[in-house]
Amino acid sequence: MNENIEKIYELLYSPIITPYNLLENAKLDNYEYVNYYKEEHGLVAEMKCIMDGTYNKKVFYYHFDSEDKLYQVYTKMNGKKVCIFDRKQEIENEKNKYLVSKENESSSVI
Repeated sequence: MNENIEKIYELLYSPIITPYNLLENAKLDNYEYVNYYKEEHGLVAEMKCIMDGTYNKKVFYYHFDSEDKLYQVYTKMNGKKVCIFDRKQEIENEKNKYLVSKENESSSVI
């Protein structure tokens, strides 16, 4: 099966990571905390961790839908929340990659 199709399938149907998976991070030495709270669309896991063995700390916000599927991840940069993962955008990216690869295949056949 085409690699892009597999990625699209995973993005459509896999949870990718669940709130339960993230709970294990609280036990790791480089994590200060893992907090959970509800929002309008589901659950948010907020985590603060030390990056790359330095003292650079980052806060991440993992947003899950009502089925516990990850749909967005944010981090704080310069005091602002910045989206670093968006499931819908990733699906669109993979669809576009697939379409481009199909176009390249058909043009190389001619």
